[in-house]
Amino acid sequence: ARWQDVRRAALAVGVGTRLAEPGVDPYHARREAHMRARLAELGEKTLVVVGSYHCLGLLDGEPEVPATVSPVNMSLVRYSFAQLDSRSGYASGIRDPYWQQRMLGITSAGVTDLINDVIVDVARECRTQGEPAGTGEIAEAIRCAHDLARLRGLPNPGRREVLEALNTVFSYGSVTGRGRIVAQALQKVMVGDVTGELPPDAPVPVLEQQVRAKLAELGLPSKERTATITKQIDPFKGGKDFERHLVLAQLAVLDVPYERDRVTGMNRGFESRSYSATCTFDSSTAATLGMRAAWGVNLAQAAKTMLAADLATAAGDPASTIDVLRKAASIGADDALCQATQLVENTLVARLNFQDAINAIDILIGVAGGREPAAKLLRDSTRDYCTKVSEILGGVVVREIAGIAGSDELEHARMLGFAAGLMEAHSVSIQAAINKVKVDGSPLMQGAACAIMPDEHSAAFVGSWIDTAGSQARQTSYRRLVGFLAASRGLWYDHPIMDGIIDRVSSLSDPMFVQALPTLRGAFDTVAPAEREQFLDRLSAQMGRIDATLMIAPEQIEANARADVAARARLAALGLADLRFTPAMRWRLILGAEPETLDSAGGRMASALDELYGADTVGKDHAGESDGRVHAAGNGPSQLGVRQWQEEITALFGADQLQEIFGKAADMGRSDVITSLDAESVRPSVELLTTVLNLKGALPESRLRQLRPLVSKIVSELSKELASQLSPALGGMANTKPSRRKSPRLDLPATVRNNLKHTVMVNSRPQIIPVTPIFRAPERKVSPWHIIVLVDVSGSMEPSTVFAAMTAAILAGVNTFKVSFITFDTSVIDLTGHVEDPLELLLEIKIGGGTDITQGVRYAASQVTNPTKTILVLISDFEEWGSVNNLTHEIATLADSGVKLIGCAALDDDGKAAYNVGIAESVAAAGMRVACVSPLELTRWVREVIQ
Repeated sequence: ARWQDVRRAALAVGVGTRLAEPGVDPYHARREAHMRARLAELGEKTLVVVGSYHCLGLLDGEPEVPATVSPVNMSLVRYSFAQLDSRSGYASGIRDPYWQQRMLGITSAGVTDLINDVIVDVARECRTQGEPAGTGEIAEAIRCAHDLARLRGLPNPGRREVLEALNTVFSYGSVTGRGRIVAQALQKVMVGDVTGELPPDAPVPVLEQQVRAKLAELGLPSKERTATITKQIDPFKGGKDFERHLVLAQLAVLDVPYERDRVTGMNRGFESRSYSATCTFDSSTAATLGMRAAWGVNLAQAAKTMLAADLATAAGDPASTIDVLRKAASIGADDALCQATQLVENTLVARLNFQDAINAIDILIGVAGGREPAAKLLRDSTRDYCTKVSEILGGVVVREIAGIAGSDELEHARMLGFAAGLMEAHSVSIQAAINKVKVDGSPLMQGAACAIMPDEHSAAFVGSWIDTAGSQARQTSYRRLVGFLAASRGLWYDHPIMDGIIDRVSSLSDPMFVQALPTLRGAFDTVAPAEREQFLDRLSAQMGRIDATLMIAPEQIEANARADVAARARLAALGLADLRFTPAMRWRLILGAEPETLDSAGGRMASALDELYGADTVGKDHAGESDGRVHAAGNGPSQLGVRQWQEEITALFGADQLQEIFGKAADMGRSDVITSLDAESVRPSVELLTTVLNLKGALPESRLRQLRPLVSKIVSELSKELASQLSPALGGMANTKPSRRKSPRLDLPATVRNNLKHTVMVNSRPQIIPVTPIFRAPERKVSPWHIIVLVDVSGSMEPSTVFAAMTAAILAGVNTFKVSFITFDTSVIDLTGHVEDPLELLLEIKIGGGTDITQGVRYAASQVTNPTKTILVLISDFEEWGSVNNLTHEIATLADSGVKLIGCAALDDDGKAAYNVGIAESVAAAGMRVACVSPLELTRWVREVIQ
């Protein structure tokens, strides 16, 4: 079409819209009158760029200039194609601006190339997100687009034909699942990711002007090169303090770098209502405000607009939605808060994990209970709605407690303590669930449950954790104590149960105390220095405090020393002279406190442990409550070389403690200690193996070669131990045939049948004499069964990954069936070629990343050739990042085809794990059995299926 025809058609749309209306509203009428007046002032031929709706208004009517014109602020903003797209809410926008721009610059002959490029780009984006889209789909979509154009009498396909072809071929006409991924690809290819640029002399955006004025009004930095200011803010006081709090929250929602630090005071483990904020206005603040100018003309409008955009892109992701929920609550954005809460209630309840549910409840209760300062800006109906949804989420927390019962994550222990007092409406259910954790949970979660729901035996039970012997027992006690301290939420130092620990520490013999010291120091290092200092104050009240500044006459010191010697002699005669480590000294060593008061032996122990602990692992003392009595030696560089440290640990704590301490040191980033371990004397454990494997990406190749013998020794020993456990279960899985040749396996039923004629009477009862015994001999026959082991290698699955690799290698040793080993996070890697060698398998696996179970299951499905003779073992925590509907669809398809499915939420010795119960239940409903199992239980299940 000629350009004149396009112009005429565009004008016709505006004129037709205007004539179809009963009249022009007064506001637009005044605007058009003002435009006519300005055109009349020019008095010459003028080119006008105007919306076609207003064209008739420029031709007819009297010009009119308002008597008074209010000053108007103008902003030139950097608009993006995403905002120019009409679906962003921009009334004058166009559909798919990047497509329109590319079409504008080509001739009719170039349209075919453009269509081909667009379809190829969409296919590439789909593959990036894990959806299969290859050459066949591309060719079919191109053919479909051209066929549609010919059917409609068009010389070339247009936007409509391309979209219909992509919808038909790529998304199969679906608007959910695969259709959603195609839509996201079209967003990038058709809408584009282009943002305009402003000239250097462009006026300052209105948003930046408004923010600078507001900051200056509130006494906060508002110009570059002004001094940094720290303000104490109590938002609940109202007035300017509340305004400051709100402005800082709105800037945070917009990701504007302004508030550099925030220090919140603590009161008995809980945050106080006020805080101090350190603020700086610099060039990055101004630049970011310029970029955010398109979102609104003031802070409140821009923040709410950005929240709406974030919620639209959250796409049902729990973490993103809860982040929007938190931000909306912090600024009192009513609409965004309601929309996010509705999304949580209607869409996310079935897939929320324990942590997400607790975070959402915390936000909603903060709004409903007035704990959030900006809640007063919300409607009463919104606060009531938050209360209602928080009660619904209480049921999710009860459901998900079973999913974290086997967890080894410190954050889960902390949140369990938070959940216990969170919801009165579910108190009975939560108490029952926590009691179950107390009995069946992992050591960490058992300790947390003891802190939350103590009974009359808890003090003695917790005290028994202190004097355990043996590496495994010490590790169990360490995790229990860590869980207890974490779940106490900063109140452990006043907890009655601590009396049992104090008594047990005081009653230990010196050798037992020395053995327990590294474990105790590590457990208490997980709590804040200020809390340990408050516990010291409690101990001082019970045991007394030594005043190091007290001046005593030398004669008195001599007399005291003589009395001490005499008393020790009397105690020695009674066998009670074991007083080298006094209770006060023991607790200083355990808490890493007051090192200057220790004697030489205690000082050496403290220094050796300071190499590992004391680095304030729970964060810096932001509240400023610590008075420095707790030693944080780990903050500085190491004081001891590896060899010297190894000698000190061995001399002070014994050789059996070396591996545990060095293993923890490697976990905390000190990789040089692992290479000093002797491969021949090391004690194999899954914990040490995962620690060493995690160093693969942090060490150069030369250092990795030094570790290979150590890894080989650990894998070999663990595999032998696991193989001995699985041998009974594997016995019936290999193909065998009856034979008279002797073998270790007797075929009892066949022997009885073949020897029924050889019977004698013994004590009036017939007995069979096995004259010709029948045995089971191995048969060289390939079974049709195919076992696919699909392993989630995201960061939370380390122990299960180790057991999965060793179990798959052992199953592969049964040479009558095929075993495939596939790993996935957000990508899929087929490691079947290494399945028979667990060492090579583990060295190839890379732990970390997200979780796209759907993609892994889809790849596994592509490896199925005989569904009724295929077993799929999925090992995952079910923290699916993608669509749960897509996952359950893939699972149901496999189950319907006859594939035998089992989902292992954990694969380790204990069969305990942390997993998403909601998603696991959805997968189970789709046809996959889900359980936490040990390798032995998994092998037995596989044998039952095959037999």
